[in-house]
Amino acid sequence: MIGTIEEVIRDMETGVLDFTKNGECSGCGSCCSNYLPMSEKEIREIRKYMKKHGVTEKKHLMPTLYPMFDLTCPFLDDSKEKNKCTIYPARPQICRVFVCNQPPSQVNENRELFWRTRMPVNMRKIFFGG
Repeated sequence: MIGTIEEVIRDMETGVLDFTKNGECSGCGSCCSNYLPMSEKEIREIRKYMKKHGVTEKKHLMPTLYPMFDLTCPFLDDSKEKNKCTIYPARPQICRVFVCNQPPSQVNENRELFWRTRMPVNMRKIFFGG
């Protein structure tokens, strides 16, 4: 029990929580954020994929009552057990490389690289106007 508490405290301090199953992505969607660093090319590819596949916005956390608090990716369909990302083949590079069980130093290095080389994007606003 002490080890678990120590792990939770360490994760809180580093800002990285490990939701993997045996070191592999569990597909839980906990890392899916509304704000991501993306390039113009990634934005174009996602728009193209959305149009081709009829992708619609997914809302979370009682959006009719508290729409401004939905900080989850609008492409995360959390009603599904598997294949939760509705744009998975066209997902941004940050989503492709992020795994929550990386050492905090690697997570921070990736974060700095992506935020330095890409612009911050409000996914709901840029893809759905909201």
